[in-house]
Amino acid sequence: MRRATRADIPAIVSLTCECFGENYTFDEEMQGFIDDERNRVYVEYDDKGLCGAFMMLAEDKDSISESMEVTSDDYDRLSRGKPCLHHKFCVVREDRRKDGLMTAMLQEAIPDLENEGIYGAIFAQTWILNNEIPMARVCDRIGYKQYKRQFRPWYGITDRYCNICKGRCKCDAMVYYRQL
Repeated sequence: MRRATRADIPAIVSLTCECFGENYTFDEEMQGFIDDERNRVYVEYDDKGLCGAFMMLAEDKDSISESMEVTSDDYDRLSRGKPCLHHKFCVVREDRRKDGLMTAMLQEAIPDLENEGIYGAIFAQTWILNNEIPMARVCDRIGYKQYKRQFRPWYGITDRYCNICKGRCKCDAMVYYRQL
């Protein structure tokens, strides 16, 4: 596993759009994420190409509080006065799902983030499908804790296509956090 570079952008965009929905992200948007040194975008390749990627964005208190409904007091307590990361996505190619790839990638990256000492916490939103959280086991294994359930958090903020909803996203989410 390594940090993503501009050369990885087409593969990341293709895989995320395949998994999450048409136009989930764009080359220019991903380039901005990768070029910003505060963000963390990681990739893993195998003999077939990109097999996994995840992205954590440096976001301010207002952004995390608004998008994930984290109270100001909770943000301050969990961040311990440091900036935080928004774990924006994890994506694994279909033939590599359920083999522990994402857990392994995150278990490698999180200690590096802790050693950097820059960030106080990571916040994440995961889809809830049929009243189950597909990422729950991964979140548990990497030490994320449940914060709260959100009702349709993406519906009003984007008109990008959702593969699950077959149109505008109506998915609920579980917000998780992990202190670093």
